[in-house]
Amino acid sequence: MSKRRKRNLKSTPKGFMPKPETVSTPKHKAQKPIISEQINQQLNLGLKYWQSGKSSESEACFQQVLELQPDNPDAWHLLGVIAVQQKEYSTAVEQIQRAIKLNPKSPFFYNNLGIALQKQGKLDEAIESYRRALQLKPNYPDAHYNLGIALKEQGKLDEAIESYRRALQLKPNYPDAHYNLGIALQKQGKLDEALESYQQALSLKPDLAQAKFSICMSQLPIIYSSCEEIKERRNQYQQHLQKLAQSYQVANQKEREKAAEAVGSSQPFYLAYQGLNDRDLQQTYGEMICQLMSSRYPQGRQPIPMPTLEANEKIRVGFVSGFFRNHSNWKIPIKGWIENLDRNKFELFGYHTGSRQDQFTARAAQAFVQFIQGPLPVEKWCEVIRKDNLHVLIFPEFGMDQTTVRLGCLRLAPIQMTSWGHPDTSGLPTIDYYLSSELMEPENAQEHYTEKLVRLSNLSIHYSPVGIQPKAISKTEIGIKNEEIMFWCCQSLYKYLPQHDDVFPRIAQELANCKFVFIEYIRIEKVPEIFRQRLSHAFEEFALNYQDYCIFLPRLEPSTFAGVTAITDVFLDSIGWSGCNSTLEAINYDIPIVTWPGDLMRGRHTLAMLKMMGVEETIASSKDEYVKIAIRLGQDSQYRQYISQRVAENKYKLYSDQSPIRALEEFLLNAVQSSLDLAK
Repeated sequence: MSKRRKRNLKSTPKGFMPKPETVSTPKHKAQKPIISEQINQQLNLGLKYWQSGKSSESEACFQQVLELQPDNPDAWHLLGVIAVQQKEYSTAVEQIQRAIKLNPKSPFFYNNLGIALQKQGKLDEAIESYRRALQLKPNYPDAHYNLGIALKEQGKLDEAIESYRRALQLKPNYPDAHYNLGIALQKQGKLDEALESYQQALSLKPDLAQAKFSICMSQLPIIYSSCEEIKERRNQYQQHLQKLAQSYQVANQKEREKAAEAVGSSQPFYLAYQGLNDRDLQQTYGEMICQLMSSRYPQGRQPIPMPTLEANEKIRVGFVSGFFRNHSNWKIPIKGWIENLDRNKFELFGYHTGSRQDQFTARAAQAFVQFIQGPLPVEKWCEVIRKDNLHVLIFPEFGMDQTTVRLGCLRLAPIQMTSWGHPDTSGLPTIDYYLSSELMEPENAQEHYTEKLVRLSNLSIHYSPVGIQPKAISKTEIGIKNEEIMFWCCQSLYKYLPQHDDVFPRIAQELANCKFVFIEYIRIEKVPEIFRQRLSHAFEEFALNYQDYCIFLPRLEPSTFAGVTAITDVFLDSIGWSGCNSTLEAINYDIPIVTWPGDLMRGRHTLAMLKMMGVEETIASSKDEYVKIAIRLGQDSQYRQYISQRVAENKYKLYSDQSPIRALEEFLLNAVQSSLDLAK
């Protein structure tokens, strides 16, 4: 029986820092001494090459082992690990599975198989593989850690936290586990505990850029207790952001290259929910991450010349998104644009950076002459997109998908633009234009964007009602008496700003027989807890008990949500961040809508819809008027019916609107032609 040493390999679970994985060396049947020695030599030489970054030489050594012994599981496994590093995940899975067939009792094989499967987006299979590794080796910290990553990606935060903590029990000085524990705790709203984990990770690994980004972004909580907290948190975020940006400005090239791995790992998503102009903060953030990405991918700094446009040649337009699936970004704006742009003038290319797929993914694929499904590494995405020689590249959103923002930091087409899939300026100097709506933008809107603002006609989108059959539901089933007025307040709770909590008791004070129906935020217990405390204080100011007027429903599946919307008396638009999909769905059932438009585009969605329908009676010019309109709709059933009838008669104006499509086509044609003219 030949003896072999345990070895260390690096594998990279999706989205996280590389870390060493221990690879088993199982025993084999006795061999001729000379062949056995040759196998040992080749395995050890291959590992030395691998450790020095010479993957081609390493791979050749392991192939040599298989020529001597085709059923050597170590060689198959090591080839699989190399394939993982080379982003050849299908090959990696095949090779490691072959190793497992030869040696089904190695926990290390199952762990690395899980990593390869996770890279493919096959989370259920990856989790099964990690669990199998832990059955074979319960005290295997790396498998506990990787299991935590996969569980977190599935949204199973409690289980993920348990896995991370088990890994840390076995290996306390494990910086990546501390960091990812922080991520999971932050997602649960436990910011103090999360910050402690991030700091612990940095104390063990001072160059862990992901932890630095997370500490900065964790200054932005999901929901606020007061207006004072918004100011305090915004100031803290600004200080942390400026400090982080300054540190990378003086960092050396190697540090910036390494920090590029952190770009997109933690993003300022919740900044936009403070209800303020974010242009300056986003510009600092955007310039910082573009600097880091261009350090890692220097080709991304280079401007790309506009491809020539021959007579009768179509303009090539690419769309990059992680949401070519059943998601609000697919509904608005992606679907309407890609399905209605004139194919006689444009060739469309789709790049799906996400791994999740459904029937809408298949529908999206049909709209493109080429549709590439991820996940892919940044290098491969750059190669694929540049090869298509695009004239224009559109990112429908920034802020919700890691790969999208990483690609947005690079120059991959002559003209690049974004839109309001997440309605805030990107701050990225690589993005030229921001596609928005003429009806949603105020006069001074350009002050809110680092990009050049483009105001497409009407809502800027082509929208068709979602064909969901509403579930039959009565008011009594959700705790409302038939004679009570139901105000539908269905936005995510973090869209409700504390300075406007008083609208609810002010309405209730004049309209005792009413109920405000909210949707519980089930992901993080602290969010509804803080919101309930705010409501309690607001109602107490008017000598009322919020529990007599406020109902919280659990998160609803689509047909139930539609059923509840259909029985609503009045839709109360959230102030500061207006409804969009939810407003359109309420309009589908002819519900009267009260809105008070804000100063920013994201607070003016409903305004635009009501204006387009010509139903402007319920657009308030102040908070007092907002309350007054809501009370009148609640008290006067005839007026409520009148507004409902107006909505019913005019909602068709919102649907299948071709004017934004024609405006987008005209803009794209002019932008490309102007670029070509400048190049002459």
